[in-house]
Amino acid sequence: MTLSVLTLKLGQFRSYASGRVETGGASVALYGPNGAGKTNVLEAVSLLAPGRGLRRAGAEELVRRPDRLGWRIRAEVAAADRDIEIVTGMEGETGTRSVEIDGKAATQTALGHLVRIVWLTPAMDRLWMEGASERRRFLDRITLGFHPAHAEASVAYEKAMRERNRLLKEGRFDPAWLGGLEAQMARQGARIARGRAAALSRLQAADPAGNSLFPRADLAILGAMETRFWDVIRSAAYADADPDTTLDQTESEEAAGLAQALADGRARDAAAGRTLEGPHRSDLEA
Repeated sequence: MTLSVLTLKLGQFRSYASGRVETGGASVALYGPNGAGKTNVLEAVSLLAPGRGLRRAGAEELVRRPDRLGWRIRAEVAAADRDIEIVTGMEGETGTRSVEIDGKAATQTALGHLVRIVWLTPAMDRLWMEGASERRRFLDRITLGFHPAHAEASVAYEKAMRERNRLLKEGRFDPAWLGGLEAQMARQGARIARGRAAALSRLQAADPAGNSLFPRADLAILGAMETRFWDVIRSAAYADADPDTTLDQTESEEAAGLAQALADGRARDAAAGRTLEGPHRSDLEA
């Protein structure tokens, strides 16, 4: 589903005491000198999706200074079957971002079911020179755009992994406790890997169809679990088949495999001070 931002209104946001952009649903190019506020408009658009936006700023950093009156973004978005009004902002200096969809309070996760945005900025030009964590974050942002539940799986996985690492560091090798945490990591880890592979397949499918002079990228995820899902998706595409049933089976198998690997690697992970197996160690290659 293609969406268009029809109207964007800014209040006390970054450099704007007030601002309004009307697009008519057309593509828009912003141009002007440095410091004119171009990136602030793009940041406002990025905040129509879940998360901290293209600058990864906290809600309290977005308020116009020195007024500190809070900030608000109001957008009318055209979807396939209806127009949607999204309002997001912060009241005063609470530091908490609120969201409304069509006049009703909503969560940022709900935004992910409506608006899917991917951005590339000049600040991201070091993506391929920095560590794998930056590339995973980039990949997970894209995956979240296609699969809003990806955020919940990632949070649950990280929480269980932190708790497991703490227990191992303290030498508390309770098999029941560790087994429960590893089962949680395995379930969520398989969901994460499946979502990443599905997002990669969407990118690969869209790239050749683009009428652009931009170089085509051959993308791959360097991770055993993601590779397994990617192979299933590609095989189904070649056979012109529906991969869901096979992917469900693969997800169960990968979850079981990761749970066993985590159980077998407890002593090694305790010595290393971190978990050495799982999708948190995957990388994106281009």
